[in-house]
Amino acid sequence: MSEEPSPYTTPKARVDDAPEPANRGFRWKAVLVGAATDLGCSAVSGIVIFMFFSWWLSGDASSVEDRLEKLAAHFPFMLISMLVGACFTVLGGYVAARMAGHAFLKHALASGAVSLVLGIILFHQDTGPYAGLIAVVGYGLHLPLAVLGGWLALRQFSGQSAR
Repeated sequence: MSEEPSPYTTPKARVDDAPEPANRGFRWKAVLVGAATDLGCSAVSGIVIFMFFSWWLSGDASSVEDRLEKLAAHFPFMLISMLVGACFTVLGGYVAARMAGHAFLKHALASGAVSLVLGIILFHQDTGPYAGLIAVVGYGLHLPLAVLGGWLALRQFSGQSAR
């Protein structure tokens, strides 16, 4: 008669219930995808907003440069552009944090910093009457908005893991 181990006793071999530790390194891919999300969505929405307002305000301005000048002095256009851009900054921080899966705020902040630097380098700087306001508010709130996206990702992740 072969002796089978009893299911009611502890096993003779060591049982490891703990999962393998995950790689908790900094994930640059998540940061770059988050920054690309912010910049790409902001650029596309900026084009759509520009087309809408240039159609709405189409008057004596004939060239694109004239329309840009006219829109730079139009406060509702600037306000809507800033609000939409702010939403995409939050989205970029959220995407970076969720892709990283850990250190949510750090990845969101890094994504915001990358998108801020690339945005300053790549996009046309405004010289309209609201340029100072846009620089202070837009650049000043960019990193906190990206961190807000990371915080939202952290809250969602914490809520899922508690279930």
